[in-house]
Amino acid sequence: MVQSGLLGENETYAFGWQEADSEELVSQSVDNCLSKTGQAPVVVYGAGAHTTQYWKYISRLNVIAIADKNEKLWGKKLNDLPIISPQDIGSYSLNVLVSSRAYEDNIYTELSQRYPTAALFKLYGTEFIAAALGKWCEELESRILAFKPDLLVHTPTHVKENIPKSFFLNLKSHLPKLKIVTIWWDYDEENEESGYLDYERDVLEYADLVIENSNATRLEKMHQRLAPYCRHTDPERVIFHPTWFDPSIFYYDDKKPRPYAVSMFGSIVGERELWLNILKESFGSDFNHFGGVSGKHRKPISTQEYAELLRQTKVVINSQTYSFRSQCKGKVREALQCGAILLEQENDETQVFNDLYGPFNIHYYNSKEELINKIDSLLKSEQQAVRVGSKEACCKWTMKVLELL
Repeated sequence: MVQSGLLGENETYAFGWQEADSEELVSQSVDNCLSKTGQAPVVVYGAGAHTTQYWKYISRLNVIAIADKNEKLWGKKLNDLPIISPQDIGSYSLNVLVSSRAYEDNIYTELSQRYPTAALFKLYGTEFIAAALGKWCEELESRILAFKPDLLVHTPTHVKENIPKSFFLNLKSHLPKLKIVTIWWDYDEENEESGYLDYERDVLEYADLVIENSNATRLEKMHQRLAPYCRHTDPERVIFHPTWFDPSIFYYDDKKPRPYAVSMFGSIVGERELWLNILKESFGSDFNHFGGVSGKHRKPISTQEYAELLRQTKVVINSQTYSFRSQCKGKVREALQCGAILLEQENDETQVFNDLYGPFNIHYYNSKEELINKIDSLLKSEQQAVRVGSKEACCKWTMKVLELL
């Protein structure tokens, strides 16, 4: 919206978890667990990116197994340790460390009910999260009330780490003319315990417009008030309007060579692991995996470096992450803006996006054979990507928002 040039005076406030703070807290919490368990066996709950990211601290414990509810991981290994079902924890140890920030409370409650005699350990705790949220809200409120904006755009993080609805309702009581736009990035319509549905209901109590960035088809159910959206108030305020990313970072440079034939970006999580293994096996040194924190020796890369790597790749492969949701992910727009040819795991959401805003240079795959054959064909072709994500695109995106408000 700022890049469009259509706004007047504006301010941007970025807040969230600082990596150094998280590392310090995780380290202290592991030491606390170690002081109570000593060299007794410990099971870690969570086989995802969080455990990999903080393994240098967690590994101080005598970890003998890693539990996860994803049954596709059972029987595999992480850091040379078996990944087990939560139902099997009792066969290994009743000392359990919960390795998750966003779902810590949910997992803790679930485990305490299943294993009432277990010694359960948190890495974060509600006090830490509440203190951080309180600090952010206090600073944010003072800035907003001093600036007195006509429009507040909020791009939230995970629902369990988010600003409460009372904060926004209080702002509106002080600034009656204030319009609020909230952008939704993720959803989980199958699991009430995840908090997404409750969060969406809260947002609809204060937001004047909600932008759904990744999934168009679920809005049909929401607008008809079908399950699980029966209790969503005024759902017609939610629109499918995928965001174009900052064109000063994500842009097409047709003068630069593209030394990377095939690339995939992000952590080794969910379904992405399957496609990564296929690509490594099939294309060897012609395939590159960049970024992410999950997996051995994975390191996050900066936004600028990520965009530059997109500009240096001819064919970018993108997949869905989890089976419980289908999304037009941010990588779709980022790859297109940087002039890469996009080979996307087939899904309705990206196709809707292409129909509404395209046509773009998007190709689809839905099997190992299709993926390999299409990559071979695209590498041999002279196809060029379509230039997208210009200031004009930002203007159109912003105009729609302003008109609806």
